[in-house]
Amino acid sequence: KHFSKQGVKGPPYNLFIGNMKELVDLMLKASSQPMSLSHHILPRVLPFYHHWKKIYGATYLIWFGPTPRLIIADPSLIREVFSTNAESYEKYEAHPLVRKLEGNGLISLKGEVWAHRRKTISPIFHLENLKLMIPIMGKSVGQMVEKWGKMCNSGKVELEVSEWFQNLTEEVITRSIFGSSYDVGKHIYHLQAKQIVFAAESFQKVFFPGYSFIIFFMVDLCQQRGTGQHGN
Repeated sequence: KHFSKQGVKGPPYNLFIGNMKELVDLMLKASSQPMSLSHHILPRVLPFYHHWKKIYGATYLIWFGPTPRLIIADPSLIREVFSTNAESYEKYEAHPLVRKLEGNGLISLKGEVWAHRRKTISPIFHLENLKLMIPIMGKSVGQMVEKWGKMCNSGKVELEVSEWFQNLTEEVITRSIFGSSYDVGKHIYHLQAKQIVFAAESFQKVFFPGYSFIIFFMVDLCQQRGTGQHGN
């Protein structure tokens, strides 16, 4: 009612699940269809926003379960939230599954703890430090292209480029962070990937009561296995 009085509309609320079912359905439908060769990727990566924006405008309200979310796209409003008046906008509590995946990371931290953590890690992303990663990136990309060349020599071949680039990202991150302990880093990366899959499945099934508790158990089990194997 508060937002409605201000002219902010949105899809109707459904008891307990809010708009999650429609949101998930839109995302599954978009991901199941081939993507055209276009830079207009919004309908693919954020199909729910693209769909509801055409109906309710650039600013509208949706419900993540019982929690309302105000969707904004105006650059001036975004600047207000993230920069100009950021201290007035408290971060929302992350979904329990997100907290399981991220822990107390920079995204979920608030206040002085967030400021201290951000100050601590900022030097890592300084341009001069990022330049030190260029040789690792170049080596990983070169190895990938070399593999493609060998595959092409055998005749016509079809590549799932997204999977190759996912592996490339994994390669660069693990070699940059873990160095000579590359195998350990790769194992941790794979465990995190499994956790993300479990969490994604839970979000898709959020409208089935109790399903998320099963995923919680699977994520915990995956974490315990990773801790045990790493410790040994």
